Amino acid sequence: MSKKQKKKDILSKDFRKIREVDGITEYVLINNGLRVLHKHIPKTGVITTNITYLVGSRDEQPGETGVAHMLEHMLFKPTKQDIAKKIPSGAMEFERNVGVVLNANTWKDRTTYYFSYGKEHFSEALLIEAQRMRDVVLSDKEFLPERTNVLSEFDMYNGDPHFALAVDMTCSAFISHPYGHETIGFREDIEAYTISKLQKFYNHFYRPNNAVLMVIGDVDASVALKEIAVKFKHLEAEPNVMDRPIIVEPKQEGTRRVEVVRPGITNILALGFKHPAFPEQGWFETCIILRLLTDGSDSILAKKLIDTGLASGISVSQSFSKDKDLATIYVTLTKKTTHKRAEELILGLIREISVTTIKKQLKPIITKMVTEEIFSRDSSLNIAAELTEYVAAGKWEAYVETETILKKIKLKDIKVRMDELFINSNLTIGNYKSI
Repeated sequence: MSKKQKKKDILSKDFRKIREVDGITEYVLINNGLRVLHKHIPKTGVITTNITYLVGSRDEQPGETGVAHMLEHMLFKPTKQDIAKKIPSGAMEFERNVGVVLNANTWKDRTTYYFSYGKEHFSEALLIEAQRMRDVVLSDKEFLPERTNVLSEFDMYNGDPHFALAVDMTCSAFISHPYGHETIGFREDIEAYTISKLQKFYNHFYRPNNAVLMVIGDVDASVALKEIAVKFKHLEAEPNVMDRPIIVEPKQEGTRRVEVVRPGITNILALGFKHPAFPEQGWFETCIILRLLTDGSDSILAKKLIDTGLASGISVSQSFSKDKDLATIYVTLTKKTTHKRAEELILGLIREISVTTIKKQLKPIITKMVTEEIFSRDSSLNIAAELTEYVAAGKWEAYVETETILKKIKLKDIKVRMDELFINSNLTIGNYKSI
């Protein structure tokens, strides 16, 4: 490499360039390990900054489930700098004064915070993120009312039969792996949260070397890196933050079953099955199978269940997860059938699906998924949202390979995957019964 080429690659003495893939460039802030993903989208006047911390519900200890989600709420509370300025929250003031789009969410492998705004506010957005990485003041004054809000959020979710069933199914499906509880946690654990629990979690995981900052939009790399260095380079890394146990779920040796019984009129049959991690090809094969079975009125299960009056609704869940996880088909039953008969019918249909049926549907499904991918990447905010899941899985570069992965999936791949997913030793079956 010539001196001229090398100089062109070194946009900032504070950063080392890691790689560039299809217009997205990865850098690392040398002194503390903060990783940066930059994508320049010129002439839009808009920037999205998205910081993803590589910590989620999988990192919680027994008795502290949901603490990652609780801490997400607390990052909208005052920082030391906010208190000095006598404002309730720099992030919320930013939203009110500028009209930015902002939010946050917690999942199994990550917690994400994002702003989308006019490019003239870039420096201010970075400053807010840098301050709340280390300087949120965790006090009972702010915490106790927010814990009440999270308890109300839990009660709202738990009142949904699908959620209640999902909680029990997840607990049954995973014996050892921390995917065995929902992200919001258990109510009993939420009630027992303390400031000391949150502070310990915050001090350990909210560190630059456990975060990926995305800068997507109308700002070139030299300007972006200069501003990031100014705002973040003084923050200290946590040397042990990446020392986490590798947990392998024990082999399942038979169908697992759960039952939730409550007063009401709703009856649900849920078929859960473990599937490959995201973004492996097997994850996309599972997604195709779910669409084949449930997507639209012409899908296999809709025709056999809804058209015949046996079910009033069908829905599915499939997570973007770093490790093997549980996907679920939920069928809301009518009075015309029982849980047992519906289970036998559905599993019989799935196991008898012919190669001809799969072949007929495969190309249209893949074409639809590719089209959806293209349209989902139409703005800096949407790009950041999807890229977050690839970052959390530790394979951000696969974001640009999604179309290729989908197009190389063949008929035989789907048939093999379907046979593997629906064997008895891979199933967790849940019944929600009303009395």
